[in-house]
Amino acid sequence: MRLRDTVQEIDSFGAESSSTFNIRASAKAFKILSSSLYSDKILALVRELGCNALDAHVMAGTTDQPFEVNFPTSLDPHFSIRDYGTGISHEDVMNIYTTYFSSTKTESNDLIGALGLGSKTPF
Repeated sequence: MRLRDTVQEIDSFGAESSSTFNIRASAKAFKILSSSLYSDKILALVRELGCNALDAHVMAGTTDQPFEVNFPTSLDPHFSIRDYGTGISHEDVMNIYTTYFSSTKTESNDLIGALGLGSKTPF
């Protein structure tokens, strides 16, 4: 999803200095992003991975085919989502999935993702 990045100029008078805002990679920042971002972690995981599966189908042109979701039961205690997209390269796994705010979906309005946070919910 394309996000609108607008820069607004702010006039200031009499200011002695100015600065930009930054984010420092730290254990605290990673804890907030990985543990405190969602109040319902299970729902967030299902929603974010489901959205990624849908995006994979859009990118592959297979939106007529549903993706598969397996919810845990007492006989089969695992959760999985299987999509029929094009897959993700090793390079993207190593660079996109391991970097907060990194996304391959920022140039399309046809996709749900773009912030670079949802794919990190399993972690």
